[in-house]
Amino acid sequence: MNAGVVRRVNGPLVEIEGLAGLAMAELLQLGEAGLPAEVTALSGGRATAQAYEYTGGLRPGEPVQRLSRPLAARLGPGLTGGVYDGLLRPLAGADTWLSPGAARPADPRAWTFTPGTAVGTRVGPGDQLGTVSDAGPVEHRVLVPPGVQGRLDALRPAGRYQDDEPVATIDGTQVALTSWWPVRKPRPYPHRLPSTAPLVTGQRVLDAVFPILKGGAASVPGGFGTGKTVLLQQIAKWCDADVIVYVGCGERGNELADVLAELAQLTDPRTGGRLADRTVTVANTSNMPIMAREASIYTGVTVAEYYRDMGYDTVVIADSTSRWAEALREFASRIGALPAEEGYPAGLASALAAFYERAGRVAGPGGREGSVTIVGAVSPPGGDLTEPVTAHTQRFVRTLWTLDRDLANARHYPAVSWSGSYSRDSGTVGSWYAGNGDPGWAARASRMVTMLAEADRLAALADLVGAAALPGPERVALLGGRLLREAFLQQNALSPNDAFCAPTKSAALADLVFDVVDRSGELVAAGRPPGDVENLTSPP
Repeated sequence: MNAGVVRRVNGPLVEIEGLAGLAMAELLQLGEAGLPAEVTALSGGRATAQAYEYTGGLRPGEPVQRLSRPLAARLGPGLTGGVYDGLLRPLAGADTWLSPGAARPADPRAWTFTPGTAVGTRVGPGDQLGTVSDAGPVEHRVLVPPGVQGRLDALRPAGRYQDDEPVATIDGTQVALTSWWPVRKPRPYPHRLPSTAPLVTGQRVLDAVFPILKGGAASVPGGFGTGKTVLLQQIAKWCDADVIVYVGCGERGNELADVLAELAQLTDPRTGGRLADRTVTVANTSNMPIMAREASIYTGVTVAEYYRDMGYDTVVIADSTSRWAEALREFASRIGALPAEEGYPAGLASALAAFYERAGRVAGPGGREGSVTIVGAVSPPGGDLTEPVTAHTQRFVRTLWTLDRDLANARHYPAVSWSGSYSRDSGTVGSWYAGNGDPGWAARASRMVTMLAEADRLAALADLVGAAALPGPERVALLGGRLLREAFLQQNALSPNDAFCAPTKSAALADLVFDVVDRSGELVAAGRPPGDVENLTSPP
């Protein structure tokens, strides 16, 4: 039986009758408008589905069609440079006010395909069939889809083809430039590799103190106004990944509009073109359907895995996972699920783990290596870092960049707290730098952390007795902490000279601060009054 009817509508929750043989996570179309929905529960002859569009106007008795497939993303050339909704439907050319419905205009473009494999060769998942040269600054590699293998029976000659036209036949199976993949299912790979190289973000506090590996996962918790969005935008603009996937999940529309405008204006240092041309933007703002937020996270990481399989380093920036978790909580409350802490569903921790574990560095066929790095923002209500989303996320990431409200109020940006942040991969990063021309990285990072901790300890004492009452060496330690904060950790995102800082420049700045602190200590030890030394190091 292929048609059912709507029985009850409660916001994004829709109950359906009359569809036999439904499976969990199967995709449906609701009503005359064909609203996309996904089956989330089955009970007897009734199914519960979560709708990914606004359900206003959907009435009991309207027809329901089953699509006999899970929620999937359409992957192919032309993704980079585009803006999509939470289901990876293009927003270019759409109306100002999006009307509910599953249909979006099809991409009318044809792509230039160049074959790269001989007919008769035995191929398997991930093997390269050819390339598309006009799909953006990143070479688009046409690969054998997962689950397809055998003899290459036919391969189309070089020419221009629509993305849904078959370009190859493998053991009787036709392969087009595009393919579909279920967003909740990680794309397979032959081997997982250890991550060894750092992801260079251009932000000194991250690269020099709390680094992240390519293929790693990081969380950015911080309350309202602490600078999460600006920090994530800086990472998107300047990190040395090949492809950026920016997921605006439930954030304000004006913030996402600023991101799109800035990406369009920035010059890509690799290609000289627009940085936006190698960025995939998934826009699901706060005024768009709430359950599409839940899907947008998986959509973004699926796109990243697609480019990872081509051999590229990709970065997924999710802003923010708190809005994603709130969508889970809202739907769980509507279906009457037993709530856990603060009303979140009991499966929140498992859902977070399943998302972050899709980060990693892998090896594919043909010797290609690629990675997916995930950076997820967390927006705890009231800045409470003990709330469930923040607490659970810290269990599954190896790097934590905690944003401090006091630093933000003092106009210290990025407001990354050196006492509340960590990177479990600092040792690996230090080994990588030691083998790539900077053997002093680990010692430099360790000294900065030590200096900042000592300065914080002495600052509390100085507040009680006054800095002038401290001995000379302690006053030099306070001076060192201040110089590190003001001359190194602070960074101006609006300055053309300071928005990006290369690792070599970061090392030189840190060494300069160390030289000043060391010389100050020598002068104080030689009998020079600490006040005079502090005046020498202060700006005029």
